[in-house]
Amino acid sequence: MLLSVNLTESVFLKKVEIPTRVNIENEIVTGLQNQSREAQERFYKHFFPIMYPTALRYGSSQEDAHEIINTAFLKVINTIAKYKAQNFGGWVRTIVKRTAIDYGRKFNYDKVSTVEILEIDEHTYNTALADLNVEDILKLFSKLPNATRVVFNLFIFEELSHDEIAKKLEISKGTSKWHVSNARKLLMDLIKSL
Repeated sequence: MLLSVNLTESVFLKKVEIPTRVNIENEIVTGLQNQSREAQERFYKHFFPIMYPTALRYGSSQEDAHEIINTAFLKVINTIAKYKAQNFGGWVRTIVKRTAIDYGRKFNYDKVSTVEILEIDEHTYNTALADLNVEDILKLFSKLPNATRVVFNLFIFEELSHDEIAKKLEISKGTSKWHVSNARKLLMDLIKSL
C-alpha cells in the first residue's frame, strides 16, 4: 500500500509543461530562421486570426485584407534574419500595419477636393455604436472610400496626429483632416441607415 501511494504521488508531482504564447512564438521564430515549411504554416495559422482585424480595417474587402496579410507575412518570412529577439508579436503587428499603410498609398489621396478644417477635432461619443458588434463595424469601415479609410484608421486606431499622418502618407494636413471629417460623416450616415 505504501508503494502504491508513493507511485501515485510521484505521478502527481510530475511537472507538466504547458506551452505559453512566448514559447510558441519562440518555436515559430526558430523554425522560420531555419526556413522550415512547417514553421511557416504554423506562423500563418497562429498570427492570421490575430492580425486579420487590423488588415480588414485598412482594406475595403476581405480580399484586400488577405492581400495585406499575405504581403506582410511574406515580408516577415523574408526578413526574419533582421528580427531581434524581443517581442515577435509586436514586430509582426508593426509589419502588418506598415504594409496596410503602403497598401493605402496606392490610392491618390490628393484627388479628393480638400477643405482646411480649422476646428480642433473632438471625440464624439455615440451610444448607437454600443449596439453594433465588431463585424458590423468592420463592414461599415469597408464601405468608406479607400483613402478616407486609411487616414481614419491612422487617426483613430493608431492615434497619429494630422501632422504625423500627413508626413507618413505624403499629403497635406488639411487633406488628413478632411478625410477624418468625411469618414465620421459617412459612418454616421451609414449607422443611421441601419
